[in-house]
Amino acid sequence: MELDLILEPDLSPAAISELGLLAERYGFRGIWTQNYSSARDAFLSLVMLAQNTRRIQVGAVIVCPFEMHPMKITNALLTLNEYAHGRAMVVIGSGGEWPEVMGSAVFKKNYLSRREHVREAIEISKRSIAETELSYEGKAYSALRFSTAWHKEKPPLIYHGACGPKMLCIGAAAADGVMMSDVMPAMFPGRLPALQRELAFRKDAGKFRISNFVAWHVREDLDRSLAEARRELIIRGWLDRDWLQPFLSEADTQFVLDNRWPFLKAWLERTGHIEGVPARITDTLVRELSLAGDYGSLDAQIERLNGFGAAGFTEIALRLHEEPAESIHLIGRKVLPALR
Repeated sequence: MELDLILEPDLSPAAISELGLLAERYGFRGIWTQNYSSARDAFLSLVMLAQNTRRIQVGAVIVCPFEMHPMKITNALLTLNEYAHGRAMVVIGSGGEWPEVMGSAVFKKNYLSRREHVREAIEISKRSIAETELSYEGKAYSALRFSTAWHKEKPPLIYHGACGPKMLCIGAAAADGVMMSDVMPAMFPGRLPALQRELAFRKDAGKFRISNFVAWHVREDLDRSLAEARRELIIRGWLDRDWLQPFLSEADTQFVLDNRWPFLKAWLERTGHIEGVPARITDTLVRELSLAGDYGSLDAQIERLNGFGAAGFTEIALRLHEEPAESIHLIGRKVLPALR
């Protein structure tokens, strides 16, 4: 199993390039930039890194077809792929914040299922790269004589960003891989069997990529690590029921569902203090949904990562937070060499 890194969205292209070069020297597989409305363009931010590196993959996560037509996603991806000489990748999914910020009418009306929109978007991207010219008439999207003949590099990787079993099946059927988000071992039974059943129909199933977005908070100082992990809890599946029930009692699960504002407030104010939420709840969620602890916990973190590999994940995308260079050095020196 390989490791990718997901960087904070507020980093400049120069900082991304510097961190990516460091990651490439250690042997990480890929660098991802997050597609946030409050940050620089995710594709353009990777151009400098793509030009300065030779081996590491470069990708944008997550790009939603409600914000950007699939042909435009493909065009941006292939342009980045040209800069990277065949090392670009993208995660296409129905999530992300752009559609809400844009007030997307399609997103709000949702006259077709989100699954249908994403399936067609992935189909358009994949087919337009493989075919000389694409004309496509779907229920959600159309393409008329769309040509990517100018692109001569190795095809980029197109992932589907998905967590639910039905969405994962779309990715297994149409994409090069899937990237889940904060899916921990207790959640595997509701997801991996459906994914594997769908992959059984693919002749190239051995090349299919299975990734997972996982928060990394390991620090030399334990209190700092746990505070950072608490601050980011709201992002762990937005604390929906599926990310709570495996770890909390039904009463505590309902308490969190009814009281998510303190978690969001902590994230917005960049503090590790979550007002009014019992420590037993926050401690459990930090332990179960994040990789957090001091340096003495590294063996346990490595064992958890190896558990993903044993379950069939081909890579894990570790989301870094403060002082990313420090984390890259730590993971590169201590974690990468220990992965099976």
